[in-house]
This record gives sequence, structure tokens and C-alpha cells, in this order.
Amino acid sequence: MHSCSIQIQLFLNSRRNRVSAIVTILLLLLCTSLACAAKVLIIGDTQYAVVAGVAYEVHKYLKTPSTEYATEDVKGRLASVVEHEDARIVVALGLDAVNEAMHLPPHIAVVYGLVVVPPKSLRENLTGVYMSAPVSEYVGIIRRYLPGLARFSVVGSQNMLKSLLGGESTEVASYKVGSTHELLTTINRLADRKAILLLPDANLLTAAVMSNIFLFSFRNNIPLLGISEAHVKQGSLFALVFDAKAVSRQIAEKVQNILNGSGGDALPATPPGKYNLYINSNTARKMGIEIPDELLKRAKKVF
Repeated sequence: MHSCSIQIQLFLNSRRNRVSAIVTILLLLLCTSLACAAKVLIIGDTQYAVVAGVAYEVHKYLKTPSTEYATEDVKGRLASVVEHEDARIVVALGLDAVNEAMHLPPHIAVVYGLVVVPPKSLRENLTGVYMSAPVSEYVGIIRRYLPGLARFSVVGSQNMLKSLLGGESTEVASYKVGSTHELLTTINRLADRKAILLLPDANLLTAAVMSNIFLFSFRNNIPLLGISEAHVKQGSLFALVFDAKAVSRQIAEKVQNILNGSGGDALPATPPGKYNLYINSNTARKMGIEIPDELLKRAKKVF
């Protein structure tokens, strides 16, 4: 036993071994610190293909390990999962996931995605990428390619107008609606408009309501703009739809910036950086609207 103690003492007294031991300990501490700092939780309704696809792409773009959970598996216990995983950042994909993440302590950064517009919240350390195209994107396309439709109106709920209208409020006529009845009444008053842009709201744009709006559109020769590929297929003139891979990359960049030291509050919410354009050439032909070849070439799909 005494011999063993002497050997240990000699080892510790050796300058060379002492330095080596210190370096080893520092490296271990650094690696442990980086591992802890690099943990990211991704939650979302991954049973849906679009959510699963974005989760996969975010994971692929990140330069740090991440763990994925279905929203239903962490419902009501996300804080304990975050603590168990020692996560610094939660990527919340979809409204249900965002609602769960809002209850996390403020020191946990939340980066959201796959929500229509930025969620209403006073939470600190929150940022993300929303799906809807701002009105300015439609204004830009109409100015450049379809100037004959410049006198168009924007119709949507108060929240959608506040989130998506931005600085275009002085250039387009906007109408706030709060119910399906008010929406249909407002649409029927716009027979002198050149086009109508509908802002996305699942509570307002039901299948029955859209059938009535499409009927108004074709009866009055007033094209509808937005909001999805499905609506374009049904008869809207064109729509700008977020590009899932581009949004995934944007989300991953925000996460990486936070890991690099930026707080979520320092990173403003942003719209998609890229859109897929869908055009209905049959609607254009029936309404006497000429779609320039340059715009047709930009489209992901032409119906």
C-alpha cells in the first residue's frame, strides 16, 4: 500500500505527466461543454409528411446533434424532456408544437416553423420562419408581370392583415373580416376590383366559402390570388407557396446562430426565403389575362 502511494505521488510530481493530465482534463471539460451546448430538440406532428420532411431537413442542415420527438409524445411534459435531454433549443414545427414550446422557461430558445404567421406571444427567446407570403411578394409579381391587375384588394382577418400586409397598406385596398358571413359579404362588394388576394385563415376559408368565392370570381371575371396549390388547381390565378427545403435551411440557420451566441430575441421572425409559384393558365385564358412567358417559366407547376 505504501509503495502504491509513493508511485502515485511520483506520478503527480512529474511535471510532464502533470501537464498532460491538465490538458486531458481541459479537453474533457471542453468536449463535455460543447456536447451539452449542442443539444437541439425538434418536435412536431411527424406523422404528416411535410412535418417529417422539414424535421429531417433541419436535422441534416444543422452542424450539431439533434433529437426528434412527436408532439403527442411530449404533450404536457416538454419541460421535463428538455431537462432530461439537456437541450438548449427547441425547434417547434406546427401550431400544436409551438403551443407546447411556449410554456418552456425563457432561457430555452424556441425556433418555430410550419405556422401560417408569427404566433402572438410576449415570450422571450423566440424566433422562427412562418409559411405565408407577405402581400409585398404578390405586389412585386403584379407590378412586374401583370400590371393590369394593379388595382387589387386584400381580404383577411385582423391577425393576417397585421402580419402580412406590412408597408403595402398604402398601395392596396385592404378589408378586415372576422367571420365567414362577413367575408362573403365583403367579397360581393368588390365587383369593381381587378383581382382579390385572400389571406390564409382556415377558420374563414372553408370549402363551402371557397365554392361561393370561386363562383363570384368567374361570374365577375375577377381573378383570385393565393393561397395554395390546391386553390390554384380549383381556379385561383396564381399563388406563392413556401418552399419546404428553403424554410428548413432558414430554421437551421437560426438555430446555428443561437448556438453561436445570438439570442432568439435578436433574430426576428422571417417569411420564407423562397416560394414555389403555381399558375392556372385556364383561368387566365377564360378571364382574358395574358401570362408572360417569363412568369410561366418561373412556375413550379402550370394548370
